[in-house]
Amino acid sequence: MHINILRSRLCFIMKKPLSKRMQPNHLLLVGFLLIILFGSLLLSLPIAHNPGIDLAYIDALFISASAVCVTGLVTVDVALTFSLFGRTVIAVLILLGGLGFAAIVISFSLLLGMNVNLSKRLFIKEAYNLSSMKGTLGIVRAVLISSFLIQGVGTVVEYFVFRQAYSPLDAFGHALFNTISAFNNAGFDLMGGYRSLTVYQDNLVMNLTTALLIILGGSGFFVLADCVRNRKWSTLSMHSRIVILMNASLITLGLLFFMAVEHLSPLAAFFQSVTTRTAGFNTVDIAAFSQAGLFFAMILMFIGASPGSTGGGIKTTTTFALLLSLGSLMFRREPAAFKRKVNSDSILKAFQVLLLSFLVVVLGSMTLVLIEGGNFDFLAVLFETVSAFATVGLSCGITPSLSTVSKVVLSLIMFAGRVGPITIATSLKAKPSHLGYIEEQVFIG
Repeated sequence: MHINILRSRLCFIMKKPLSKRMQPNHLLLVGFLLIILFGSLLLSLPIAHNPGIDLAYIDALFISASAVCVTGLVTVDVALTFSLFGRTVIAVLILLGGLGFAAIVISFSLLLGMNVNLSKRLFIKEAYNLSSMKGTLGIVRAVLISSFLIQGVGTVVEYFVFRQAYSPLDAFGHALFNTISAFNNAGFDLMGGYRSLTVYQDNLVMNLTTALLIILGGSGFFVLADCVRNRKWSTLSMHSRIVILMNASLITLGLLFFMAVEHLSPLAAFFQSVTTRTAGFNTVDIAAFSQAGLFFAMILMFIGASPGSTGGGIKTTTTFALLLSLGSLMFRREPAAFKRKVNSDSILKAFQVLLLSFLVVVLGSMTLVLIEGGNFDFLAVLFETVSAFATVGLSCGITPSLSTVSKVVLSLIMFAGRVGPITIATSLKAKPSHLGYIEEQVFIG
């Protein structure tokens, strides 16, 4: 009797679609994980490597995770290790990671003529951190159109830069790969020798084009759409104004700091200020930075890009909400900006994101230190951890020398940074508790 009831219940559950049985945040985690695993299998194929190259699976897994999480940390030289097929796989993984698993699912649903039901709309809402499900399909279409349009223009511009040193076909390949990597804030390059864009340190067109692609990708698709619709500052949404203000402030602060402390040229300082927060390209040797320079770079990386973008970090809006909250405490006034009050839920979520992100970085750094022992300087390990969590990709050069276990740990940190600590935390318990307790005061501070 009991066996028949159990069997009937199992059959009923299995008949339900996967999206019905899983919460949106669970689907997001599983989706990214499956893409990473599939990408690692493709990158481990002999056809993905240059002749004479034998790539360990852990390195294929790490590169796949780094590409999908749009990070840019590498354990092998991408240009020397991977063939045209392998490079194409990496570029596609970067595109998929930048667009997001939700956009991929909805895009295929629309192409196949499938109905985008409530569960898929909830999926979009979770993936892009939306406040409501209004206009979700329009958001996906806008993301796809704007993404490919911007990357198309970037490829054309950078083609003429690479054409000065490469054949037409190679120049196009480099331009396409670099544009995809820049707009999606990935930081992968095909220069070889772990040089990134150091050979183009003084090239104005390359620096400005790549920086603009990084800024556009890191600002978020909603900000881009808002700027197209409302071209006046006064008509922009509060979110867009916060993102633009924070971007301008952080870029300027980084520019001045790198010029004053690291003695970089204005162009190099500007480029490094832009790429440090989100992308991971570099036109100067990061390992040669002073301790102050590395620490400041970690602060920029930890802040990162903006919500709904291709970048990581705790996000510019989170940082703005935290600063606003501290300002309201110090000056005894409501947390408000642009004649709008920031609600308490947003402030609470900002502190939750900060705490969860801090825990990931601290635990990740501690784990790497315990695994590696005294092989590397602590600041270099911390820099690597922050870069992985913020999906930046800058490195002091220790990534290829890490042990297998450390590579796995760093991959998990990249994964946590890409999907977001809030998504992971909320996925641990899908059903909220409805228990009520008596309120008691706790002495704080």
